[in-house]
Amino acid sequence: MKMKKKLASVLTVIMLGCSLPWQAQAAAPIVSNKPHKAPVATPPAVSEAQPERAVPEPVAVKADTAVKPAAEVKAPKQAKPEKKAKKTAKKKSKKTKEKQSKVQVQQSNWRLKVAQQKLQVLGFSDERPSGRMTEATSTALKSFQKQHKLKADGELNDATYYKLTWEAFAKEGIPKVKGKEIVSRAAKYKGVPYVFGGTTTKGFDCSGYVQYVFKDCKAKLPRLADEQALQGIFVTQKQLRPGDLVFFTTYAAGASHVGIYAGDGQFWSASSSKGVMLSSLKDDYWKQRYYGARRVLITNGEVYK
Repeated sequence: MKMKKKLASVLTVIMLGCSLPWQAQAAAPIVSNKPHKAPVATPPAVSEAQPERAVPEPVAVKADTAVKPAAEVKAPKQAKPEKKAKKTAKKKSKKTKEKQSKVQVQQSNWRLKVAQQKLQVLGFSDERPSGRMTEATSTALKSFQKQHKLKADGELNDATYYKLTWEAFAKEGIPKVKGKEIVSRAAKYKGVPYVFGGTTTKGFDCSGYVQYVFKDCKAKLPRLADEQALQGIFVTQKQLRPGDLVFFTTYAAGASHVGIYAGDGQFWSASSSKGVMLSSLKDDYWKQRYYGARRVLITNGEVYK
């Protein structure tokens, strides 16, 4: 019996010893599955990591850039429309003032150039007209001003300019011929027909008629109307005297028609419709086309502003 018990215990030990490795092997897969399951379970984690790489840093950059405008707008420092508007308005006003001053300078330069030409005609200067104020021009102006009892400051003021132009005209204009003489001679050719390019009593055009009348009085004038408009000195309608020339814009821009002022708002001219006739400056046709007037006879007197 004792032997049977010992054999049974030995068998039990042997059985237990044999069963332990199988239990270990059976358990091993369970234990080893955990690391394998972990990588298998991790793919979702890997796939979650991949979107993070697929949505890279630019997303964060965009978020940053979106924040920056907010930071710029936030401050009333940047949002100062009133001050900006004032600054732009000041800049615009400066530009307009500069343009106006440039125009004034151009006009004054032209006037100064004319004055320099007149100083040459009168023998006060031999300087070439440039339109720029120089020491020589200032000295010449002072000399002219002293001689004609004007304020001798060497500056080209209105009084000096008008006196200069008149004195030069008195030297270059038509002398000794009176306005009444010109007007009476102009009336003699009433009814002479209009002929384009005509310069005789058989037919006149406007400038040919005016030139012919002055030639009858031993006074010279250029042939064309736009050339005649450059002679003498400018006068306004209020300053007109018989014998002055009046100009109109008709078939071409500028002075394209000329007549001889007769007094009382009337003038003689060779019209294309009725030939040589007396017309009124107040007629709608001539009133709308009036261009200007020039004084070419010295005897008609000095022009004051």
